[in-house]
Amino acid sequence: MERYPPNSCTPGTMLEALIHSLECVAILSVLAAVGYFTAKLNWYDAAARSLIARLVTFVSLPAYLYTSVMEGVTREDLIGFAGPMVLPFVSIWSCFLVSRIVVRAAKIDRMHSGIFSSAFTATNNMFIGLPVSLALFGTDSVVPTLLYFFANTTFFWTMGNYLEAVDGAEATHGPVVPVFSLTTLKRVFSPPLIGFLGAIVMILLGLSLPEWLMTSAKYLAGVSTPMALIFIGIMIQAIGLRNIRINKDLAWVFAGRFLICPTVCLALCLVWPDLDPLFMKVYVIQAALPCITQIAVLAKFHHADVKFATTAVASTTVFSAATLPVWMILMTAVI
Repeated sequence: MERYPPNSCTPGTMLEALIHSLECVAILSVLAAVGYFTAKLNWYDAAARSLIARLVTFVSLPAYLYTSVMEGVTREDLIGFAGPMVLPFVSIWSCFLVSRIVVRAAKIDRMHSGIFSSAFTATNNMFIGLPVSLALFGTDSVVPTLLYFFANTTFFWTMGNYLEAVDGAEATHGPVVPVFSLTTLKRVFSPPLIGFLGAIVMILLGLSLPEWLMTSAKYLAGVSTPMALIFIGIMIQAIGLRNIRINKDLAWVFAGRFLICPTVCLALCLVWPDLDPLFMKVYVIQAALPCITQIAVLAKFHHADVKFATTAVASTTVFSAATLPVWMILMTAVI
């Protein structure tokens, strides 16, 4: 697919981007529905749900992150895009700080305040974001999408992971692990983050896995998104659709995902020196995506508030069908 000029807004471009965004949401919904309806058939007990969460966290996600980076980024990309790579980090961590202010000011329930910050800040930028970027901006958008992915993943599997573990400690009345401790270090350098950082090191050193091992990793990676979404469907069924309500805390998640975070990113892009317009557009679109799906898996793993995490993922994913086209149109008009 060819890249469109930075300021183009042809009907075909917008229509294709709209269709792709709706298709991505539809795919997410179908996969979650598989989990939902198989759960209604009583296929899963508590042990099965826990097993799925562990398989995603410890096996498929590390393979997914490793193979995605190894196949999508080159050594030249890592070195040449050092400047533009900083902006997503500044944007994401700024939004995280806003989320912690909201936690205090809006009196977010402390039992899921960590999940709230992850849902407020981290986006589903690989499964939904990459197809949307390709549809709207063409293949040249892969690099800025992966740069945002780098910042998004680093935040989620460090601070996001830690705060969800704190939520779990609150829920189970267990000890809250200090930020600076060996246990925290182990949680920060979780298998998914190790897979991600391992790929960065391999690229910088010019190394690669044997083909047979890389192929094995791709097979494991391929089940990551379906398993995570099936798990979300299972948890939605366990919670009950009638029990999903958009309360105050979820309303603030919506505000963060679809208004505050993309606006912060846009403001930074407009003042960032010598930033390519394509990078600006891609970054803002990535900041306007629904919640990252893994917050629900981590909530289950850490024995935190799975209901809130699952509801946040499900509701923001559905709502993004309306908000993403708005941000797409705004980006093509403003930048």
